[in-house]
Amino acid sequence: MLGQVDRIVQERLRHLLQELVERLSLATSEAVSLRRLTQDGRTLLTVAWYHPDPEVREATGRVVSAPGSVEDSGMWRPVVGGRVVRYHMPAGSLPEQASAAQAVLLARYPLRAIMGAPVRAEDGVLLGGVALIRFARDAPFSDADERILIAFAHQVSRLLALVELD
Repeated sequence: MLGQVDRIVQERLRHLLQELVERLSLATSEAVSLRRLTQDGRTLLTVAWYHPDPEVREATGRVVSAPGSVEDSGMWRPVVGGRVVRYHMPAGSLPEQASAAQAVLLARYPLRAIMGAPVRAEDGVLLGGVALIRFARDAPFSDADERILIAFAHQVSRLLALVELD
């Protein structure tokens, strides 16, 4: 029975995090990705991902949801290093930190801006990160956007800490 309880808790926990990511996405009209570091700190796993446009969500979901090593995490590297980062790219450009897989995705769906924030446990341990991703609208993220993202990261930190990774 305990195994069943653990499985149900994990399913509901992931469902809740997915719902929260979707709500942030719909509130901001941006894509949102929530990632968790593995226990060894070497790999980033996507816990929840959402884009308000179904076509973009389906086309980008596989790349965004793929596990990646921290070493090759591209734009996630500074976030898992513990920093809030913002990028605003001119049309047709790629961030220098983009990984090869991200570059392929961004050729089809040009990225205009991305902002990421670390997610930390209550004791300060880095759990992962959350990002707002702007594909279409050419506007940098604002200080208000950053405050929303940091508040979201803080709110989901207790839940993300409970996610068991496969």
